[in-house]
Amino acid sequence: MLHIGIVGGDHVDVALELKAALLSLDSTVIVTIDEGDMRHDAEDPRTAFADKQINQFNAICRLAAAGAQLVAFSCGCPHRFLGVLQKEVPVRLVDSVDEVKGRLPIDEYARVILATDPTPPAKPFKVGLIGGLGPAATVDLYDKIVKATPAANDQEHFKLVVEQNPQTPDRTKCLLEGGEDPTLALYNSAKRLQADGCDAVIVPCNTAHAFVPFLQRHLNVPFINMQQVTMDEIYAKYGKSAKVGLLATSGTVKTGIYSEKALAMGIPMVAPDQPHQELVMRAIYGPKGAKAGFTDGQCREDLVRAAEYLVQKHGCNVLILGCTELPLILDEGDMEIAGKTVFVIDPTSALARKVVKTAEESFARTGVR
Repeated sequence: MLHIGIVGGDHVDVALELKAALLSLDSTVIVTIDEGDMRHDAEDPRTAFADKQINQFNAICRLAAAGAQLVAFSCGCPHRFLGVLQKEVPVRLVDSVDEVKGRLPIDEYARVILATDPTPPAKPFKVGLIGGLGPAATVDLYDKIVKATPAANDQEHFKLVVEQNPQTPDRTKCLLEGGEDPTLALYNSAKRLQADGCDAVIVPCNTAHAFVPFLQRHLNVPFINMQQVTMDEIYAKYGKSAKVGLLATSGTVKTGIYSEKALAMGIPMVAPDQPHQELVMRAIYGPKGAKAGFTDGQCREDLVRAAEYLVQKHGCNVLILGCTELPLILDEGDMEIAGKTVFVIDPTSALARKVVKTAEESFARTGVR
């Protein structure tokens, strides 16, 4: 059953006439009139014009929330900015003004409305980012997404929402020490991103991915998995000749969120022994570590020593920077470690590349950014 919304505003009498005309042509349709208050206290013409746009936008959103599939207007003023309105709302708008005929008579406008396809307009791709895990890693991922996007101007970038919650309990402490569980904080962030219309959710925290299966059961929006996209890139580059060393928090190592994927793909993966794992943890959490804002000095020395161990002891030709703080210390790319050229992969960069690829594929399908 078709549900039509009419922005009544200052012309409720016209809206009522239009409703009667619609029902006389098709008695099965549902017609809702929005009589919401329209602000008219602007002190200058430019503010008044902005008010008109915002008044119409708010009314359309109320009608969409009420279930309207098409939205019509009781006046002709939205014609001036209908294109802008249509980009910002999730329902199909029907102009009351014809470019040739001008403002349509009510009966003719009613016929145009009923002949309009109620299919919602194509939705631009939007990604939601659960941020604050930690704040610097969030900025790093966003920066990499921007740099990976093939855009010549602002408008060629895609929509991205950050739900910044640095108060999310520490994931590693939960996994290793029985600390406060971050599940609800992560879920609440993801839920808000889903409500905002995001098509995918990303998390710039490797350890947080251990909790994603608990969240996904209660969400409709999918996560783009950082570990999977990283392993996919390694396999595409090296196949089963890869020998992977994992530099990550002890919590990430313990969960197997990388090693289980490597095993399923037939790729050998090792982590540092206890003394060298302690160096990795110090590079991340120590007083001179990445979470304290350091990216050089002791934290770099500690991380390089752990990397040298993996190359010398296990013959690794690929190293994963499996904590989102570690790419702040070491760059992605080929690196000389213990006399051997090793490919260092940054999962944050791999995730950024996958997000951009997904967004570009969406644009190719819909033509909408």
